[in-house]
Amino acid sequence: MAWKEMSVEEVAESLGVDVAEVKEKQNLIQQIVKLRKARKISQSALAKMLGVTQSRIAQIESGIGTAYVTFDVLLNILLVLGYKFRIILKKAA
Repeated sequence: MAWKEMSVEEVAESLGVDVAEVKEKQNLIQQIVKLRKARKISQSALAKMLGVTQSRIAQIESGIGTAYVTFDVLLNILLVLGYKFRIILKKAA
């Protein structure tokens, strides 16, 4: 089942990870899709740039089979798309 069809809590539980991690991954994936489309880069072209298959990009973007997608993979996609990122630490409330 795609993460878009599951609650954040269900996704987190199924992956054995924290809800905050799932939310951040979902946010990054949404940004990646938005940025890729804004730059008019096809999934195939992005896949070529990353050295993966188009179907892998489709899986990542759809949330299907992303149980093992790590932040470093998502951040690398942002770099390939020409974006920098910054990680900010904030004390929990």
